[in-house]
Amino acid sequence: MTDTVQHELDGANGAFKVVVLGDRSDQPNPACAMVYGDPVDGCPVRVHSRCLYGEIFEATTCDCLFQLRMSQKVIRDHGSGVLIYLDQEGRGEGLLAKAEGYRLCQKTGIDTFDAYAELGYKADSRSYADAVALLKHLGLKEISLLTNNPAKWEALALAGIKVRQQPLIMPEPGDLARAYLAAKELQGHMFSLTSRRRRRMDITRKVVVSSLTRFTGRSKARAGQ
Repeated sequence: MTDTVQHELDGANGAFKVVVLGDRSDQPNPACAMVYGDPVDGCPVRVHSRCLYGEIFEATTCDCLFQLRMSQKVIRDHGSGVLIYLDQEGRGEGLLAKAEGYRLCQKTGIDTFDAYAELGYKADSRSYADAVALLKHLGLKEISLLTNNPAKWEALALAGIKVRQQPLIMPEPGDLARAYLAAKELQGHMFSLTSRRRRRMDITRKVVVSSLTRFTGRSKARAGQ
């Protein structure tokens, strides 16, 4: 049996149960779950990684805050579900790596994934083992995963969870967020967009690829000097 600490909590949109993973002493902020209603197999589940810039600073360069709020709404509308929160800032590399990546992006025009590669970080080093532990503790063997990231549901599926991916429908993104979403698409993420938004994303993706090509050319030129 997985060791957890549980309690009730009143939120702005109703009461729910908090379940904190208690057997990860090496982590100052262990994984936790917001359990709404009485979730059963097939219920909506969001596995969300911490994003200081998006959730607290409300940065317009990412979609993390939107995904968090939309997932909470889907869960409430369904009547039950689970939101798992992982302290994995910067796609698992930490806040400092994230800040370094942003700085390089602003200097060169490349996206955060390629900035991480230039800095020697993995594009995504997150682990979903704690999410699996929480799901199994809650007795959930089958879920409707609220995500646009195929790698996330693949990780849960490999751990024995039966997963149905439920993409989050994106709103009209701003220019900065559109560039980030275009970079995500290059990494395999899938988005539900209108044809108008899709055309704008296609244009932005071409700009992202063009910026990367120019940066790669400059890097090779410097290496040859």
